[in-house]
Amino acid sequence: MTTTQSAYSAKMAARFATFDRDRDGVVDVVDFEAMARAITVSCGRDPESPEGIRLLDGARTFFSGLLEVADTDGDGGITESEFVDAAQVRLRHNPEGFELIARPWAEAVVDVADVDGDGVVDLVEWARVLRAMGATQRGAEEQAARIDIDGDGRVSVDEVLASAVAFYTADDADDAGHVFDQA
Repeated sequence: MTTTQSAYSAKMAARFATFDRDRDGVVDVVDFEAMARAITVSCGRDPESPEGIRLLDGARTFFSGLLEVADTDGDGGITESEFVDAAQVRLRHNPEGFELIARPWAEAVVDVADVDGDGVVDLVEWARVLRAMGATQRGAEEQAARIDIDGDGRVSVDEVLASAVAFYTADDADDAGHVFDQA
């Protein structure tokens, strides 16, 4: 394994930890639903609201897409090893494929965070979303600013997707993975 592969694998292992909400070593749909509910509540929305339901659906779609590319043993869950291997083989060099499975999630997260309905969220709101996903306060603020590609102080769906695609397809380890708690 080259240094680049090691850095990428470490970054993916850290991302796996953010998805494994119950820390049982397996990511399943319940973990994604828990993350969706945490985001919804952190944005002051009712999980049973249309936005909350849409985010749950987006979480299920995102998980289903990941399950399709990662669940090599067919047990309905994704281990860290399966996730890292799938990221290396199927996501890393397939930005279009990753965007396809991540778009419904990204759109729904922005919708939940977009309290005023203008299609974007400000950096404070996006940092709140990242905190609900497990980011440290400082890391959430730094990452929110980094996601704001055009520097307008707001985060759009396209910027969220561009950031996610860059994270999953870039070889470097110095990306959003460091902003999340690992406890």
